Amino acid sequence: MRWAVIGRNQAVVVLKHAVLPVGAAMLIAYAILASIAPLVVNASWVSLLYLTLYFICLAAAWNFFSGFSGYINFGFVVFIGIGMYASVICIVDFKMSVIPAYLIGGVASGLFATLIGYPILRIRGAYFSIAMLAIAEGARVLVATEYLEPFTRGGSGIAVLAGGLDVQYYAMLVLAAVIVTSSMVFARSRLGLSLIAVREDEAAADGMGVNTTAVKVLAFIISGFFAGVAGGIHATFVHYIEPFAAFDVKYTMLPIIMAIFGGLGTVVGPIIGGLILELISDYAWLNLGRMNVTIFGLILICLILWMPDGVVVRLKEMGMLPKVRVI
Repeated sequence: MRWAVIGRNQAVVVLKHAVLPVGAAMLIAYAILASIAPLVVNASWVSLLYLTLYFICLAAAWNFFSGFSGYINFGFVVFIGIGMYASVICIVDFKMSVIPAYLIGGVASGLFATLIGYPILRIRGAYFSIAMLAIAEGARVLVATEYLEPFTRGGSGIAVLAGGLDVQYYAMLVLAAVIVTSSMVFARSRLGLSLIAVREDEAAADGMGVNTTAVKVLAFIISGFFAGVAGGIHATFVHYIEPFAAFDVKYTMLPIIMAIFGGLGTVVGPIIGGLILELISDYAWLNLGRMNVTIFGLILICLILWMPDGVVVRLKEMGMLPKVRVI
């Protein structure tokens, strides 16, 4: 019995020391594969890797504001939808090349975040989440109305054939690298620490001299910009947008679940959540059809019960990962 306990303890120690190097090796391998994928695999595998990168971008962009601030954004899709429409209109109506159009999609979403940021971020808790959900739904309805139909084509939607798969893939890969790098820098910066202070106790942070409103608005704008660029790239990937598709609530729910799965307010968490859950989602969709929604529901229930803080935070608590903000 004594030797069994010693053996089990030694196994736990080995496991604790193995998590970081094994995890780092897997992420490096994924990064290398992602960087050369169009050269070594066929279009179907490139499309799958593109979708993992897309959801990593969405989860990381959502986490950039909500994960660090504690303000749960249920209207995140509004930035994606605005980025889609702005980019597609630039490409189709103004004959712009795709890369500048993607950036304009991000700028449009960032400007919208700037417009609503100051008033909406004075609301806290569930009221903020509900208000953002209402804004996203309102934007979807507005885009479909006759007032914007000359630009958005209303419910008819807009077809777009621009940029090949390789261009879309590498644009999303670069965006993922930029978001992850920005998150690492942000997590160690004064701004990031201020936003974490807001999450832990906003009243105390305000009392210590932190300009809580300015910190929240800035992170909100950056999150919106990243989401808009990702939306613009994805619009050219799917070749067609219309209000219900561009403002589909799944583009809010899936990034939230992925960020929670990986770990809110962490850098690596959205990568883990986006990669693992997108692969599970594709497998479930291929083999179980619409049951993939049920699979995600079960994953969410398990998270709430056993890992409410996510994989990365749980591993840090168990001593398997160092407690540093860049992870």
